[in-house]
Amino acid sequence: MSADGVIVVGGGIVGCSTAYELAKDGVAVTLLEQHAVAFGASGRNPGFVWLHCRNPGFALDISLAARRRYPELVEELPLPFEFRESGGLIFFLTPEQGDVVEEFVAARRRDGLPMEMLDGSDVRRLVPPIRSDVLGASYCEADAHINTPLLVRSLAEGARRHGADIREGVTVTALARDGERVVGVETDAGRLEAGTVVLATGAWTRRLLRANGLDAPIGAERLGVIGTRPVAVRIEPVVYGPLAAKQYALFRDLASYDDAHFTAPYEEHGVEMLELVAQRATGEVLLGCPMDYPSELDDAPTLEGLLATARAVAEDFPGLRDAPIDRVWAGLLPYTPDTLPIIDEAAPGLYLASGHVFGNAAGPMTGVLLSQLIRGVEPELDLREVRLDRGLELPDGATARW
Repeated sequence: MSADGVIVVGGGIVGCSTAYELAKDGVAVTLLEQHAVAFGASGRNPGFVWLHCRNPGFALDISLAARRRYPELVEELPLPFEFRESGGLIFFLTPEQGDVVEEFVAARRRDGLPMEMLDGSDVRRLVPPIRSDVLGASYCEADAHINTPLLVRSLAEGARRHGADIREGVTVTALARDGERVVGVETDAGRLEAGTVVLATGAWTRRLLRANGLDAPIGAERLGVIGTRPVAVRIEPVVYGPLAAKQYALFRDLASYDDAHFTAPYEEHGVEMLELVAQRATGEVLLGCPMDYPSELDDAPTLEGLLATARAVAEDFPGLRDAPIDRVWAGLLPYTPDTLPIIDEAAPGLYLASGHVFGNAAGPMTGVLLSQLIRGVEPELDLREVRLDRGLELPDGATARW
């Protein structure tokens, strides 16, 4: 390719969004993916476009902007990706949990999100398989659902139709340099040169950077998912259970919050539950997500994770106990210590776009922002919060909180 073009490394939602926006804006772009597009975290998540718990500041700003972008992508992209403006909820089962959720909803309203409290009958209407003693839920109408693998493939195809070169099965082995400047990449298929390289490699970013004398504080947490065969029941919103609350600072920082009310006995042996349920257009129900932190980049589901998921779902969604299981899998979710992605020029000619713990909500706008940066256009969002040099350290063995 021409040395004045752009190489994007990584075929997930961030990389394919970046390739799509660059190609649409007339930039010569080549995307390299070591497996197939949507192979990593983007191909393995339950599809939440989750604004419910996005922290004020950049995280909420980029998520709101991406949420506005999604209906445009429905019209622009060549392939459907099951975008559903479904809303989302976090249900609660005890009065103590309800007090926390009510305080949370009031805080979110002050942040400008369209939030409300639902009673138990509303939750049972929206989520028919849920337990009969559910007391209520927080609800955000801005939350949505996508089939993330389909979105990523549609972004890649859209980029291709705008002239991008999408190359799958190509592994980047090193950054090519001319002094301090990055001028391309070395791959198992040979050297490729470009004026700009973008690393959108998720949980694999740190390994690639360290091999080239650079670093970024990006860790990996493993999230497991169980997928059922299609079932007749319809669950329109995306659903979190109360166990998910402890994962978010927006809950943990509330005066009424107590860990004891949001922890289950089966969360043990290093596994915590981000309890969730979502249903795809086919009727397949996705159940998850056990979280742990493998010492290596290992995306294999574990028996401990499956056990925790089965316990949570059997207790809280008795209407799904007989749902036939079709498959199980896990993915590696990238994260940074402050939960914000890194969107910055890490070295001359090298941009990082990684650490997206909420990639479905931020990915589409990250592509827009990178295209603006690379083309010398003022980004439409302030990027100071997502600079690489913001003083982050990734402690070994620490549990990630969002």
